[in-house]
Amino acid sequence: MAKTKIIGQMGLIQLAGLFLLLVFFPLGSWYYLRTGLDYRLQAMQELQDYGRMPDFTLPNYNDSIVSASQFAEGLVVGHFLSGPYEALYAGKLAKLHEQFDERDDIFFLALVADTSRAAGDKLQQFVTGNGLGDEQQNFFLQGTPQEMERLAKACGLPFEEKGMSLSENSLLFFADSLMVRGFYDMQKEEDLKRLVKHITLNIPPKKDKDLLFEREVEK
Repeated sequence: MAKTKIIGQMGLIQLAGLFLLLVFFPLGSWYYLRTGLDYRLQAMQELQDYGRMPDFTLPNYNDSIVSASQFAEGLVVGHFLSGPYEALYAGKLAKLHEQFDERDDIFFLALVADTSRAAGDKLQQFVTGNGLGDEQQNFFLQGTPQEMERLAKACGLPFEEKGMSLSENSLLFFADSLMVRGFYDMQKEEDLKRLVKHITLNIPPKKDKDLLFEREVEK
């Protein structure tokens, strides 16, 4: 009798294990995949096409010349640098750069509507003083007010809607392959979290990893 009871209990345990294997785990996996898909779809729906970054050729803070084509296959986080928000931008840029420092296809552009030598010297001090001198990812570009206004207009920056201007704003913009997809107020933490989410979901796969995988397949 006791032996029969033990066998019966073992059968129930096996049945429970089979249920977990064939029903519960697949349902759990489906749920997590589904919620992940829904999250991604919702995030992607937040992005729109606001305008395309136009061609430009502008001097960088380090005297190199930078053109829009350098960012055509990557992601860009841009900001029209303004005096009242310089310190805020420095802090936010440092955190964003640290988070995505491993990537060679994510770029941070600060755009300055002043081509004077004094503005260039100030920009040098800003970069050096805030430890932002990564020449592969961080760019600090100077242009005339007319050039920057044209660039901001092409990108669809909603300055008037936000009660801001080219010379006094706290807006970041996000572009994918030079198409501007979203705007974010640096003063709002929820906006910055949304920016990080959008960057993460749009990061292309690393080419070097793809090539490594192909070599492994060939062996």
